[in-house]
Amino acid sequence: MRRFILLISLLTCNTLMVFAADIKGSKDHPLAGRFEGSEIIIYSHSNFDEYRLIVKPLTSNGSLETKNAQNTKRLEGELYRITYKAPEGASSLAVFRAYQDALFANGFESLFECNGESACGNGNGYNFNRRSPGRTLSQRFINTKGDSTRYQALKKSSPQGDVYVSLHVAEERGVYAQVDVIEVKAQKSKVVLIKANEMSEKIDQDGKVALYGLYFNTNKATIKNDSKPTLDEIGKLLKKNSDLKLLVVGHTDNQGGFDYNIKLSQQRAASVKNVLVNDYGIKASRLKSWGVGYTAPVASNKSEQGRSENRRVELVAQ
Repeated sequence: MRRFILLISLLTCNTLMVFAADIKGSKDHPLAGRFEGSEIIIYSHSNFDEYRLIVKPLTSNGSLETKNAQNTKRLEGELYRITYKAPEGASSLAVFRAYQDALFANGFESLFECNGESACGNGNGYNFNRRSPGRTLSQRFINTKGDSTRYQALKKSSPQGDVYVSLHVAEERGVYAQVDVIEVKAQKSKVVLIKANEMSEKIDQDGKVALYGLYFNTNKATIKNDSKPTLDEIGKLLKKNSDLKLLVVGHTDNQGGFDYNIKLSQQRAASVKNVLVNDYGIKASRLKSWGVGYTAPVASNKSEQGRSENRRVELVAQ
């Protein structure tokens, strides 16, 4: 019998299983579970985000959003991304089959499945190797080529809303499982846009202003198009106040490791600076980018509400 832990019974008794080797703040998704003996090495959770689910073999080395868009399904909702390291001795096939058995038993249906670099990349495995879910989130997937790469997209329909799972298992100096769960739902709240004059007032009063209207792809520094209204207001602020010099400071929640979040926050701050310089004509000498990870929270990271408040970009007067 394959070793697998499914958490449905735990939900009934309102208890949670804790694994000592897991990174702080991480947990299994109750509809997906884990292969017994695995540990969580990377974890992220967003209350509302977008996700590109691969549903056909990839045909290009380009991004999932553009050149491979026809081979993906765009989803919006609550997003969980969990990277597991399987125990020593486990094979990629054993881990993959165990997840399949558990997910099928839990009411999921397969949308797409592939095994090996050629099948997943439509004859060119390099495409999948570059754009696979495991590659984009975890640097542990250094090389997902070969027959050890196994991928499946699944869906579960229910009156409460559809749930999708992206399952990617690969082997490279160990076996890793990337389990992404997307609970489809509409966004419940909107961020109120802060105008340029309000930014100026906050900076004069507090020396800084926190912005929540700058959006990034999950675990990336790529700025989403939804950020444009806020970027426009920052541009107005800097053009109206020609002597104003700012620090652009990135902040994250505490999901994931310390060094990882420091690097991510620095990259996101740099992305904002680059857009302001390249698209809005602001002199680079007026802006400095920096990232502090989760070292300066404004709320507790124990709740999603608190984590969402901590994920921000601040403009700080130099």
